[in-house]
Amino acid sequence: MRRCLLPIALLLSCSAMTTVADAARRPHTNRTQQAKPAAPAAGVPRAATAGAAAAAAGVAATAATAAGTTPAAPAPVDPNAPAADLLKGLPAPWTATVLDVPLPPPTPAAPAKGGHKPGQKAGQPNAPGSVAGGNGGGVPAVPTPSVNRVLIPISPRMGLAAFRSGDSFVIVVDNAEPMDTSALHGDGIFSTLTVTTLPGATLLQIKLPDTREFFLSQQAEGWVLGDKPPPGNVYGDRRVINPIVADGGILYPMRKPGRVLTIADPASGKKLFVGTSTTDDGGILSFRHGDGYDVWPTTEGVVVAATSPDVGLRSTPDGALLTSAQSPLADTKVAVYANTVDLDWLGLQKLPDEQLEARLHKALLAAADSDPAQRFAARLEEARAAFSVGAFVEARGILTVALEDDPEEAVRPEVSFLLAASELLSGNMDGAFLLEGPWPDNEQRATQLWRGLYLANKGGHESEAAHLMARDFTRLSNYPTSVRNVLLPFAAEQIGRYGSAEDLGALGKLPDGSVYRLAAAFRDLRTGKRPQAYDAFNALAVDPDPVVAEKALEQKISLDMSDGKLTPIAAAEMFNSLMPDARLAGREATVRLLQADAYMRAHKWAEALATLDLVKDTPEQVSEPVLSPMLFQTLAAVASEVVKDTDRDAILHGAAMLRAHLSALQPGTKKGEILMAYGKMLLGLGLADEAQQAFSDAVPMLDSPELKALAGQGLAETYIALKDLPGAMDVLQRTDDPDLPEDMKAARRRLQARITLANGDQTAALGLLNGDSFSDALDMTARIHESRAEWPAAVASVRKMVEADIPAEGPLTPAQQTLALRLASDASQAGDADTLAWLAKLVGDRAMDGESGRVFRLLTQVGGPKSTAAPAKPAAGTTKL
Repeated sequence: MRRCLLPIALLLSCSAMTTVADAARRPHTNRTQQAKPAAPAAGVPRAATAGAAAAAAGVAATAATAAGTTPAAPAPVDPNAPAADLLKGLPAPWTATVLDVPLPPPTPAAPAKGGHKPGQKAGQPNAPGSVAGGNGGGVPAVPTPSVNRVLIPISPRMGLAAFRSGDSFVIVVDNAEPMDTSALHGDGIFSTLTVTTLPGATLLQIKLPDTREFFLSQQAEGWVLGDKPPPGNVYGDRRVINPIVADGGILYPMRKPGRVLTIADPASGKKLFVGTSTTDDGGILSFRHGDGYDVWPTTEGVVVAATSPDVGLRSTPDGALLTSAQSPLADTKVAVYANTVDLDWLGLQKLPDEQLEARLHKALLAAADSDPAQRFAARLEEARAAFSVGAFVEARGILTVALEDDPEEAVRPEVSFLLAASELLSGNMDGAFLLEGPWPDNEQRATQLWRGLYLANKGGHESEAAHLMARDFTRLSNYPTSVRNVLLPFAAEQIGRYGSAEDLGALGKLPDGSVYRLAAAFRDLRTGKRPQAYDAFNALAVDPDPVVAEKALEQKISLDMSDGKLTPIAAAEMFNSLMPDARLAGREATVRLLQADAYMRAHKWAEALATLDLVKDTPEQVSEPVLSPMLFQTLAAVASEVVKDTDRDAILHGAAMLRAHLSALQPGTKKGEILMAYGKMLLGLGLADEAQQAFSDAVPMLDSPELKALAGQGLAETYIALKDLPGAMDVLQRTDDPDLPEDMKAARRRLQARITLANGDQTAALGLLNGDSFSDALDMTARIHESRAEWPAAVASVRKMVEADIPAEGPLTPAQQTLALRLASDASQAGDADTLAWLAKLVGDRAMDGESGRVFRLLTQVGGPKSTAAPAKPAAGTTKL
């Protein structure tokens, strides 16, 4: 459902987009360090403002620690300070003390009224300049952290929940089984740990002398609590609980939920519902307020403080279910029951379409009638309302025009996030780059879903994108229908295609519809249910939705090819026949890549290369990480095959293909190897100058001594061909390495021998070739001895060549005939009757071309006239290179 709210020329102003992009590229970190953030604009929830203040405190504290400065000595909190600056349940004179110093007994005092909401995360004050620990500068003291950890030894069948209450960190254990608490002790901050046994539950409490965060991780022996993230884990990637609307209430999904317990809040005495988990499912990210209840932030499990007797929490096989006896729990503020920074920033409200339309109409009128001072806030609300009804292009245009008038607003995270999300769903990946972040620390986890959506559309990060989307897949259920219907099928398919085994678990319960059956088929294919997946793809190949049908048919063809039901060539032809449907579905590039892959499987490299060239002409954006590996593989195969070819036309065609694509390759080792092959082709074609350039370009791209040495040898060949012998020797020295394999050292010695021989030093050349049984080395050695009339030595070298190159049976090639005739000539000159007899037996009655056969028979007659068969003696000091 998209509506044109303003003329397109106004919405998509190029100058406005330039201004927005420049402003939005400013680091987000600066936003969180403002001493006095602006008052929230109309339509911006106050929770977002509090979050910004929290981020400011966190950044300041982190900066002080990073700089190595010593925090100011803790000072008592002013008893007259506003109640909002005190943690709920915390005595007025409480101070934050340095770690490992025992806490003084708290001074009895009435709990401060107002203040932070119960369970608010440590280090997140409600207002700028508030203090959690009481140093006079308004920045919490950051003491040296403890390295202690405590093991909570509970069985995997016992549930656990953990949260902050007042100045204590509380862990609630579902005491379904006896629990040994004798080992629960520690020093430092854990020296304050106390254990309280209740009927059916155990409470562990640790006094918090500062605003640090605690970390929980589950192990075989129980749960480990520490004041640092567990080693070897990416704690920021930990699961979190994303509530969803379910039949009867709001469900907090857990893989293995424990019992729901009722306890008294240690700080305030209020009744709390505590939903425990027997497995590490994470907790709720931030405090949320609902009608008749509050949901507290937790490290694990769910904690609900009910202010209405009608609200309750009960355990179900799928998690903890929040219910109300009077009526269904109302969504008064966009899924109010979890961290919703993305929902707040995007202004999403899960309302019926009619109400969303009415909201958009109202926002449109309000923006048109707004005063200049309030115009940006009104336009921001209008953009959010347009986004909620699925009018993403219009939302982008409204915000673009608003930022053209007020460019300084682009540094606000909620503004840049909305702009980037609108760009993404409008198909403008260049403008969506802001979704990569960075975002303030306390907001990063809640923005991972959109970072995953961005990476999936960008391409090249498929596994990471699928993981990010799978972590918060249920979050999409809280989006309005028009947005959810765009994102949910896309995310489901991406997870099904690229998610890990753990990620695929997010697709356990999918809505009805062919788009979700397609995602489920990918999931089944990845989990080993191949026949079931094939049947699904086969059925979906005729689905009324052309995009679903096209994707299903792609997979069916691919599976038939991999199962041997289709040859790669037949599959490539089927992909080609699918192209019209692919264009209509906006997937021409994808099908071209599949067609190229089929050609590559058939070793039809020229056809694969031509298909990859067509990919670049499609309107879809294909990421370099997807296209480059296929292009490199194809060009490497072309180079490998053509280098071995002896047909000049084939070499010329292969060199032309490489030359046409070299500029498209990114510099690196792979391109260097292709340049080496290209240089060999050019050298074989007699184009020494061009070959020299190719080898010169390849050398600095190669990262191993062996590859550099190979490129150096090719480059030296070009110098020899160009009669630059000093240059050839210099190249060999510059690309040498003492740790090269022996065969490479021998090859380089042969090149040095060629250079030395060309300089007329036959003795030095023989020294370099001594003991080398390679064909080229034997040939050079024999030629030197032949030029010096050292016939026995020449016979020894040529005979080794004959033994290696002439088989005992089969017709003789022209090269083999020439070699046999050469040995016969040298042996005749040396009077080596044994070699002549051996050679005559080896050749036998196999035919030779022209006069070669008659001359060979004459030479191999033992005792025959030497002068008849003797070749002209080469001039002294001349040897063929």
